[in-house]
Amino acid sequence: MDHLDRFAQDALRRVESGYYRSAPPPGALPPVQRPRFREAIERARRGGRYAVIAELKPRSPSVAGGDGDLLRGRDPRHVLKAYAEAGAVGISVLTDPDHFGGSLAFIGAAAQTGLPVLMKDFVLDPVQLDACARWGGSAVLLILTLFRRGYARCSLGEMIAEAHARALEVLLEVSDEGEYEEALTTRADMIGINHRDLATLELDLGKTERILRRHPKDRIVWALSGIETPDKIRRLWEAGADAFLVGTSLLRTTKLKNRLQSLIYGGG
Repeated sequence: MDHLDRFAQDALRRVESGYYRSAPPPGALPPVQRPRFREAIERARRGGRYAVIAELKPRSPSVAGGDGDLLRGRDPRHVLKAYAEAGAVGISVLTDPDHFGGSLAFIGAAAQTGLPVLMKDFVLDPVQLDACARWGGSAVLLILTLFRRGYARCSLGEMIAEAHARALEVLLEVSDEGEYEEALTTRADMIGINHRDLATLELDLGKTERILRRHPKDRIVWALSGIETPDKIRRLWEAGADAFLVGTSLLRTTKLKNRLQSLIYGGG
């Protein structure tokens, strides 16, 4: 069993436990109108800035040493406010509490910024889509590898259709060229190329460049994981990526807003 198997099995246990059936408390209902990632990314492009999606990830199992604590006592709401003020085009939130310290409440808190919100989890059952929509999420992450391994309660095509029925955009994560080719045959709204191998947690920052050099691009592509500097964003932009998910490197700095703005504006 590798890391991804363990993440998936724990996600299914959360589904069975009723974790994803919780609802926002009175007075904390999400906005009625959920903004769209595709529109926000296009606006950033027209405005001459990089489309950076900032991630709220309290813990990371890939951080070497220590307990992986990334918040270090900071209030998640203050982090989300800083992301919005710095100019992020959207926010990604971890909702897996077992390995990443996530919470469904993070979706609702992030939605209050007015930015589109991605629910990042190991989504295997439509009840998780209900949770994303209920808490105010704009989009959901689906990991193609998990569907190939047979963990999901329905097919990939069915899960994408179920997400669209709930007015959610779908970011379909791929890990190699074969998965990217398969993703192009789906109705996913966006494709994310993950530089981190979720089985081993190892990074390969050349993956986006290799895939987009050899294969066509017919929709928005996100580059995921290991993005730390403006130079890396420029390199991925030149390779064809449209948006950039950044989490760990932001949360590890004491000057979060400055770091995020340097990524958005290319170091300027």
